[in-house]
Amino acid sequence: MQRDKKVNKKSMYFLLAAAVLSVSITFTGCSKQEEEQVAEEKGNIEKMTDEAADKAVKKIRTPINKARDTGNLGDERLEEMDKALENK
Repeated sequence: MQRDKKVNKKSMYFLLAAAVLSVSITFTGCSKQEEEQVAEEKGNIEKMTDEAADKAVKKIRTPINKARDTGNLGDERLEEMDKALENK
């Protein structure tokens, strides 16, 4: 009878250890998948943020560049007019 209790305790400890090990392996595997998924989602969010930032920069720079071009044309015309007046 004493021997049966020892065997029963040993098998119970073995089953408990196996259960703890399998549960820890399961959670470790799941957390790695979640980390990869979070990293992938973060990468997608960063891509979307970069695209939105590029669009915003283009929308801001377009009128500024047009204004600079217009200003440069005006400056060139004034220089031509000054040269024409000097030649007369």
